[in-house]
Amino acid sequence: MTFKNSLKSDNISYKGDTDQIKTVFQNDQGKKTIDVYWIADDGGLTLLVPYLLTRRKRWHRSKVRVFIVGDEQNMEEGRNEMIALLKKFRLDIHDVTVMTDSEKRPNSKNLSRFVDSVAPFMLHDEQQEGVSTQEQRKRAPWKISEKEFEAFKLKTERKVRLNEIIRRNSQHAALVLVSLPVPHSDCPSALYMAWLDTLTCGLHCPVVLIRGNQQNVITFYCQ
Repeated sequence: MTFKNSLKSDNISYKGDTDQIKTVFQNDQGKKTIDVYWIADDGGLTLLVPYLLTRRKRWHRSKVRVFIVGDEQNMEEGRNEMIALLKKFRLDIHDVTVMTDSEKRPNSKNLSRFVDSVAPFMLHDEQQEGVSTQEQRKRAPWKISEKEFEAFKLKTERKVRLNEIIRRNSQHAALVLVSLPVPHSDCPSALYMAWLDTLTCGLHCPVVLIRGNQQNVITFYCQ
């Protein structure tokens, strides 16, 4: 009896011999939004997935919103181009927002939090207990040197800034989809994983980091 009560309190349904964990995807989402942050063209997968979700009963009332990167001077033009593209793809999505402030520097507090999060994975130029940086690198190739951290500083700031924008716009969304950053061969894995952690930081809904292989998964109207 105690076991069953515990299951109920943890949102686990108990049916006979089957324990099923209830997730947000098993509930009716009502009129919540599905927010798509389309940072790069990946062949359309990032746009196709939320559209397919809305074809399901639990998500059919959810509204898909698309956020794209742009500048103030060409904001309306960029928005109209995106709406036209969605129409050609036969996706019934009309809510498009141009993020004109994505290039701004992030809040210093949020940037400091990122620096603190990667601190345990940093290599240091000075020798530690007689071990050089090169030797440390051989032992831990995933770690980040100070030179690498500086080389990717701009990309880091953009990830932190994007997270600020997502938290501002999508705190009450049912689901958030974000274009997965392309991993660079010269980017340490610890830094790349820190970027992914930063993109999803502070969000209270499921987040999908998604990227296609740039092969088209949705097509234009047949001519």
